Amino acid sequence: MRYSIPKTQGNVAVMAERSAPTRRFHVPSAVRGSAARIDAATARELVANGALLIDVRRKDDPAVTLEGALRIPPDEISEHLDEFSRDTPIVLACG
Repeated sequence: MRYSIPKTQGNVAVMAERSAPTRRFHVPSAVRGSAARIDAATARELVANGALLIDVRRKDDPAVTLEGALRIPPDEISEHLDEFSRDTPIVLACG
């Protein structure tokens, strides 16, 4: 059996083929490109103009919550959807 292991070169994921285990790997979101990803300056500008800032690090992460941010782990966001206005932009941050 052959499977691919993602390797990164800069911002690009390169798949290398190997034989062996059945364990599957994925390309981390920090490496994948996304039209929804914004830079820090744009995030700060959105928050300054009223966007909701959500710190999506897990609660067991010892890091301090970002100032002014709600701390909601990714797996709990769906439980809070009714609390968010569709008219307010949301910025998700992880540190």
